[in-house]
Amino acid sequence: MTSNALRLQIESLLDTMNESLDKQRWRRLPALRQRLMMLFAQYRDAAPSPDELAQVKARLRDGFAQMIARREARAAQLAARMEKHRQQQEGRLAYSMVNLVAEQKS
Repeated sequence: MTSNALRLQIESLLDTMNESLDKQRWRRLPALRQRLMMLFAQYRDAAPSPDELAQVKARLRDGFAQMIARREARAAQLAARMEKHRQQQEGRLAYSMVNLVAEQKS
C-alpha cells in the first residue's frame, strides 16, 4: 500500500474517531485507536520523506489533543450536571422535610 493511501486512511480514521466521540460511542474508540496506530506503523515503515512523516505525526498529535480536550470538557459538563442534580435533590428533600414538620405542627 502506498504512503499516500495510508495517509488517507489515517485521516479517515481520525474523522471516524471524532464522529464516535460526537455520538458518544466510547466503546469504539480503543479499537479505532489501535487500528490507527497499526496504520501509522505501516506508514512509517513505507519510508515516506522525513517531512511527510513529521506532518503526519503532528496531525496525529493535534488530533489526539483535540479529542482529549473534548472528552475532558464533556466530563466537566457531566460533573456540573450531576452536581446540579444533587443540589436539586437536596432542595426537594429539604422542602419535603419542611412540609412534614409543618404538617406535624398542624
